[in-house]
Amino acid sequence: MELKKYQKRVIADLTDYLAQLKAQSSLSGAFAAFWESRQISVGHDGIAGYQSVIDGVPHVCYKVPTGGGKTFLACASVKPIFDALPPIRHRALVWLVPSDAILTQTLTALKDPAHPYRQRLNTDFGGRVEVYSKEELLSGQNFTPATVAEQLSVMVLSYDSFRANRKEGRKAYQANGNLARFATVLGTPEQQIDSADETALFQVINQLNPVVIVDESHHATSILSTEMLKNFNPSFILDLTATPKKQANIISYVDALALKNENMVKLPVIAYNRSCQTEVITDAIDLQQSLELAANQQYEQGGRYIRPIVLFQAQPRTGQDATSFERLREKLIATGIHAEQIAIKTANINELKDVDLLSPECPIRFIITVNALKEGWDCPFAYILASLANKTSQVDVEQILGRVLRQPHTMRHHNPLLNMSYVLTSSNDFNATLEHIIAGLNTAGFTRRDFRAIEATQLNFTPPPTTEPIPISEPDVSKAMDSEGEEFLDFDESQVASDLKARSATHIPSENTSAPASLTAMLNKAQQQGSQYEKEAQAAAELHDTLVPTDLEDAVKTTSMFEDYLEAVLALKIPQFFIRTPSSALFSTGKDGHDLLQHEALAANFTLRDKDIQLDLTIADEQMFQIDVTKNSDIPRAWRMSTADQKYMRERFGKLSVESQKTNAAEAIYERLKPINSVIDSELRTYIHRITENFGTEELLTYQEHPGAVTSKIRTKIVNLLDEHKAKRFYEDIETRQILTQPSYTLPPMIQPIHASSLVGGSLYEAEDRMNNDEMEFAARFSAMSNVRWWHRNIERKGFYINGPFNHYPDFIVMTTSGIIVMVEPKGAQLKNDDSLRKVKLGRLWASMSGDNFRYYMVFQDGIPPLDGAVNASNFFRILEQL
Repeated sequence: MELKKYQKRVIADLTDYLAQLKAQSSLSGAFAAFWESRQISVGHDGIAGYQSVIDGVPHVCYKVPTGGGKTFLACASVKPIFDALPPIRHRALVWLVPSDAILTQTLTALKDPAHPYRQRLNTDFGGRVEVYSKEELLSGQNFTPATVAEQLSVMVLSYDSFRANRKEGRKAYQANGNLARFATVLGTPEQQIDSADETALFQVINQLNPVVIVDESHHATSILSTEMLKNFNPSFILDLTATPKKQANIISYVDALALKNENMVKLPVIAYNRSCQTEVITDAIDLQQSLELAANQQYEQGGRYIRPIVLFQAQPRTGQDATSFERLREKLIATGIHAEQIAIKTANINELKDVDLLSPECPIRFIITVNALKEGWDCPFAYILASLANKTSQVDVEQILGRVLRQPHTMRHHNPLLNMSYVLTSSNDFNATLEHIIAGLNTAGFTRRDFRAIEATQLNFTPPPTTEPIPISEPDVSKAMDSEGEEFLDFDESQVASDLKARSATHIPSENTSAPASLTAMLNKAQQQGSQYEKEAQAAAELHDTLVPTDLEDAVKTTSMFEDYLEAVLALKIPQFFIRTPSSALFSTGKDGHDLLQHEALAANFTLRDKDIQLDLTIADEQMFQIDVTKNSDIPRAWRMSTADQKYMRERFGKLSVESQKTNAAEAIYERLKPINSVIDSELRTYIHRITENFGTEELLTYQEHPGAVTSKIRTKIVNLLDEHKAKRFYEDIETRQILTQPSYTLPPMIQPIHASSLVGGSLYEAEDRMNNDEMEFAARFSAMSNVRWWHRNIERKGFYINGPFNHYPDFIVMTTSGIIVMVEPKGAQLKNDDSLRKVKLGRLWASMSGDNFRYYMVFQDGIPPLDGAVNASNFFRILEQL
């Protein structure tokens, strides 16, 4: 199963964060740098800074709504995390879940070799994956120091598994002969757990220093939960939730519109308010039949099987009396529903156990529940939530609304009515009901924009012309209120049956069929609202990376282009490089056989077979200073090898022959480096073996002491070789006219600058992105020049880029009154390097190929000899005055 587009963005967010974690000296610094690279400020006027839960342990969160595929995202996150960590001696993963239902689901999926979750792990870890339940761990079933050393060990556990105040939890603290071998191999614990034997399961996991994934992490914020996490001695913690708590360090937000575009959810939620409870039940049955007819028509035309299901939410006044729910079943049968189509799922009654609701053989179409269908229960066929609260009672749909949102088969269905979900209520205070619906959406990770409300008064119901009007009246309370007066029994089943017969709702509107006016009005409204929502989703998709998640809108300062410039600038298209599309390409997206150049395309035909293996292994100290870790909770303590890790590696490595050491090093480095984009896997492995075969005694010792640094050196070597190949290919294709420039980039009408500044006049936007002192000086001089129409501080990674063998974002874009666009890249003495040489060469080539109205200048401060092709500041401004 491939990652969806939004899931790839989440993994890219994780990868970027891990890179910042390596580059920064602190957890808080890495978090701030990560968000500021996305134009989101951290701290004052921005999002909250990093919250340290466990000293020195990176702890971050994905916010993914219900139906967004959190578990698959977690599986895809495991390898990037372990690749970023130092080459520790074990790859242990603790997967925590909040309930037995989710525990069973997760274990079953991860143990199944045919399931996409397990397939993803197998692919990433070469099939060397073992998944354990707590019982298997306690019994030592295939859980030994030898097996753990050679594989990814996934331990799926519930939050309660290790809580010492519970009987089951205490087993994890007790001496365990099945695990005695671990105590011998791992030695004395560096972090002893109170009341735990050295052979106890909890202590063994503690010494494996695992990565921890916390599913539905909003449940794990108590003091007990935090203490449990500390005792695991984690190297990294990843939270997954739709509703993060305040202390969560969120690094990736998934927006509902992204899920809609990938057909993951049935949105919007269409909320109907009916005039009485009898109408709620009548419309729920009517709507179910209509949706099922649409689903059957789709199935007959080659579509996937769907059987729409109604959830009847019946909230009892006191305890959950089975008699009351049976009475409700009887009344529903009296409306004309077949008995086998109804099931009850409450805290005490579970008629869904071992039932495959997705099977065509399953007859269930109606489920009576309270709030028992919570996390861990998902059925994509659930389309309609009907609240059976009466008009004066509070409608509480918060806990189970998320259960009707998952899209069947994660595909867009031909009939738009099958791409939405529905809530039916009867309430005197519909606004209050809507607030509960919004709260339910919030609980599932969505927002108030993801529903549409329709009151009964909005629908102009007229009876079918062939049927005498049957008045809808309030039920006879004295007749209906039985079984201790439960309000969900407060409807007249004979009235429902009569209404359904009158409607004769056996068809859904289509080219050849008709439906009663009441149903037609309801469905037409739903289609209109659904169409509007899909347009919003499509518009969001077109924004790509510039879309700001709803949760961050208050933290992002959006600033507009000045009205005076808007029309002319939006008509301006700045040239970029385009590459000729091969004649065999079936899906070219460009004009005249050319596509916008992506530098990855230049990696075609790259090979490592003929590349040199020279490597400078001069490496700085990689030792871990324990005193720093204990004194500063903000230092990521797992990012360097501990003394114990180094000792273990020396001992294990030293027992091998020299040739085995080289082979072992090559395979370990390969596992950590793969995959590298544009590099064939088999060539990568062979190249690494060529390097290690050339290792002498000194290089092998260096690898023993600094395996992470050696791996990093090899990665840098390969990336540099790849960059050289791209550059060579680029300039060759320029020469042969395979690459040319075409008008392409349009400046956006709005931007999101970080630490926005409006101090300097003459800018294109009402506020511009932050600038250092040198850049502020340039902006001030632009502002003072009479021939500069406007200037703009180009935003790194967000704005215009010159797309050559790498992407170059010039610092400034300036337009003169004569219509010339000038790209300006100021430089200080410290930036006079190879990177600047590459940029000035690319920038000047772009200007020469873009026409007379475009210029590029790299500008060094006066007094600093400029690079070839660059100019000093005084010369630059003299030239600019004449443009």
